[in-house]
Amino acid sequence: MNRSLLLGLALLSASAQADCAYRALAIEPETPALYVGAGERVRVEFDNYKLDGEVDSFPEPPLRIRSAQGGKACEVEGGIWLRNAVLLDAGEQRLLVQSFSGSGGELTFYDTSSCAQLARVELPEASWALQGEQLVIGRNCSAAALAHCAEREVHTLNQQCLPQ
Repeated sequence: MNRSLLLGLALLSASAQADCAYRALAIEPETPALYVGAGERVRVEFDNYKLDGEVDSFPEPPLRIRSAQGGKACEVEGGIWLRNAVLLDAGEQRLLVQSFSGSGGELTFYDTSSCAQLARVELPEASWALQGEQLVIGRNCSAAALAHCAEREVHTLNQQCLPQ
């Protein structure tokens, strides 16, 4: 095979990889009872019944996803969602949220147009990070940061920006 064909195939392969670029949404109070995070096209809403003090989680379902232009929202039930772990992909087609319960936690990926669950990764410990196009989950951790984890489980994000 000639060099230019190999170079072309390599470039095509590189461009076919996902460009997910998940970014954290700032979830801020719109009113004391409603916290909102917004991208260019998508708005995420959480109800809040803790009207005094700092809010770091939302135990009151549902989580609502709607178009930033308004209109009907879809809803996600269940979970206690963490305020600082709400991420939107670059295309604003997928929402990643961390939730927890008494027995552990999970990362869940949702379709922003339908609220359909696209993927779920269990988190027996709360240490995780998105590093480029990889989701890294810490195991056997002595503290919350990945640097304190004895093991790391790496999930490459696929073309749909979901963990494999």
